[in-house]
Parts: sequence; structure tokens; C-alpha cells
Amino acid sequence: MERGQIYLIGFMGAGKSTVAPHLAEELGLEWVDTDDLIEKKTDLTVPEIFEYYGEERFRELERETIREVSEGDPKVVAVGGGAPMDDENWERMKSTGVVVYLEVSPKEVIERVGSDGSRPLLADLNLEEKEEKVRRLLKKRHPKYNRADHALLCNGAGTGAVAEEIASKLNGKYEDS
Repeated sequence: MERGQIYLIGFMGAGKSTVAPHLAEELGLEWVDTDDLIEKKTDLTVPEIFEYYGEERFRELERETIREVSEGDPKVVAVGGGAPMDDENWERMKSTGVVVYLEVSPKEVIERVGSDGSRPLLADLNLEEKEEKVRRLLKKRHPKYNRADHALLCNGAGTGAVAEEIASKLNGKYEDS
């Protein structure tokens, strides 16, 4: 396989943005987070985009950002949890790199992001409602996520260990030649 992007996908709280810089360092690559790029481009936070313009506009910005990133030099790319659900994003990621699914249980998601107010899809919900929404969204997204090139169960795993495991799964394809 030709060197391309390494896309980290998974549900909110899976650790994509935390693992990306560690994996990039391990492989000698740059890394980007699509949500960060969208925030820089719009000068708004993701929750503000959802609030002012709605999820549909956010998804348009996300598609545009993934398209731009996919055309650049190889790097580690942390994408938003909903990005793989868009067929255009999925096809672009699969055709321009390796897709790695960081899998976490609903319980782990709630432990990691349950009180995080910056998650638009969980905003204004009590704990029970958040748990129900996480379960429902994970059930809907898991079949698509599971079509990734590699999947790692990350419940309780340390960031460095996850990055090392991904690097070993890539079998040196991204090592400096």
C-alpha cells in the first residue's frame, strides 16, 4: 500500500485527538484534528457552529476539511465521531489512507465525556439521557466504524500503548524510509 493518511475514527471520547499526536510522533508524521481545523477556519467552536448554523452546516465543513486534508502529505488525522457516517467522507478516507477505529464501550464514553459541556450531541441532557443517547448512537455507528482497516478496543488503555499498537499494526508502512 502506498503511504497515505492515517485516519483515526471512533465515537466521541474514544481518544482520537489524544492518540493522534502520540501516533504521529511514533511514525515521524504531522497530525491534525479536523474539528480544530474547522474551528480555525470559521473562528467558531464546534458547539457554536452547531448552535448558530446547525449540524448540517457543520457536516458540510467537515466534508470540505476531510477533502482538503486527504490531498496533503501523509499525516495522522483525528476525525469527528460522526464524520465516517457520511458516505463521501468514508470513501475519501478509505481511498486516501488507512482507517483505524478506536473502539470504546458506552460506559467508557460516559466516564470520559459525561460531564464535558463541549459535546453538542450531548448538550442539555441529564446523565440518564446521555447514557441512552450514547448507546443509541454507538449502536448506529458501530457497523460503519467496524469496516475500518484496523480496530482497537481502547477501554482503559493508555494513550502511548494505543499509539504503539496502531504503529505495529501498520507494519512499518509509515516508518521513515
